[in-house]
Parts: sequence; C-alpha cells; structure tokens
Amino acid sequence: MRDGRLERKTAVVTGGASGIGMAIALRFGSEGANVVVSDMSDSGEAIAKEIVQSGGSAMFFKGDLRRREDAAAVMEAAYERFGTLHVLVNNAGVSGGRSVVEAEEKDWERIMDINLKGAWYCSKFAIPFMIQSGGGSVVNIASTHAYRTQQNHFPYHSSKAGMIAMASGICVDFGLKNIRANSICPGFIETPLAEAHMQQFPNREEKTKAMLATYPLGRFGQPEDVAAAAVFLASDDAAYISGTTLVVDGGRSALQKAE
Repeated sequence: MRDGRLERKTAVVTGGASGIGMAIALRFGSEGANVVVSDMSDSGEAIAKEIVQSGGSAMFFKGDLRRREDAAAVMEAAYERFGTLHVLVNNAGVSGGRSVVEAEEKDWERIMDINLKGAWYCSKFAIPFMIQSGGGSVVNIASTHAYRTQQNHFPYHSSKAGMIAMASGICVDFGLKNIRANSICPGFIETPLAEAHMQQFPNREEKTKAMLATYPLGRFGQPEDVAAAAVFLASDDAAYISGTTLVVDGGRSALQKAE
C-alpha cells in the first residue's frame, strides 16, 4: 500500500491487461481502490489476482466494450460487487491508421469503435452509478496525437481528439452531480504496442536515437508515468480539476525543432 489515495473508491480500468492499463490497475490497487480490470484478453485475470495477492481488492471482467451490452455489464458487475463506482479509466484502444485519402471505412470503424465508441459506452453506463455513489471521476487516456500527429495516422488522431472533447462534455453536463472528467495525453510510452511499432524500422537504433533527441527529459515514458497521473486525477487531490488535459510526454510538446 502506498498513500491510500484511492481508499474506499471503486475503479474500472478498461484495457487493463497490459501496457498503460495494467500499470494503472496495479497502481490503483496499491492506492487502496477496489479495481475492476476490464479487457478482452484472459490475461486480465492475472492482473486482478496480482492486486489481490498484494493485499488489494480486485476482480476481472472479460468483455468487448465496443458492444453496448458488455459496457453496461462491466459497470453493473462493479457496482454489484463493491456497492459503489467512483472512477472510470477509458484506456482500451488501438493505434495505426492511414491518410485521410487512403483510409477505408473498415479503418475508421475499427479505430473509432474501440477508441471512441467504447469510451462513450463505458461513460454512459458508469456515470449513473457514480452519481449513486456520490460522485466520480472519468479519466480518458487520449494521446498527444490529438494535438500533433504523424503521417498516416488517420483516424487514430481523430479518435483521441474526440476523447478529449468527450471529457469536456461530461465535465459540463454532470459537474453539478459531482462528476469530474479529464484527459491524459501520453507521448511515446514503452508498451508492447509501442514495441510492435518500433519493430517496423530496419534502422531501429538510429530511429530511437532521433526520437530521444526530441524528448527534453532524455527518455521515453513508462506506463507507470501515466499511472501516476491517473491516480492524481482520480483522487480527491484533483477535486477541483475537471474538463482539462494533462500531457505526459517528457516535455516533447514544448520542444520546437530548429529549421
């Protein structure tokens, strides 16, 4: 147990079986939260067990959050198991894409369904339980791609911008119900998905060196860096913070490359 900043809070973390979601779930557990690890992969069961074995409280829910029924079911399961629901971390997502011209409907539907529609469904069904619990916090894991992107990343960047806009809407619509909503925009975080991305470069060492030169802190982010930000936004320390975006990118957004 760390400082118990999420003691007596119940949190659903989507995409909690690996990468950023796993780090958030584990950190939430160490901070005293009842954690619902939601994922399509059975490996989420091991994450929930790790939390319990470390003295925390957790359960695993397997589901496809692109399906309205599954999104509703995970929130119902969380509330039924723990009697409250205070935090939703919309982390489940995929990357990739093409240019606006080259993209096909299947590209749009795949990325938007997982990244944006899934986050909408989860928020839709979590917020009523949060209101019953006396208030809550929605944390959307967006991306710096919402502000600045790379070639051939449509509609990924559009989905992440949509998550930021969604958080703003939740903030405005449900603030009087004591519901807060914020977004986190990570930069390059070393996760299995990031590793798969880097494997496409034959000159990986040179690519890595060039990328690191754009990060003022001189390193890539770790999932735990994002988890720390998520704990803050989910906790009462952020009780008066809503409708904002926290960039976690090692200073990358502050750097303007010389021409």
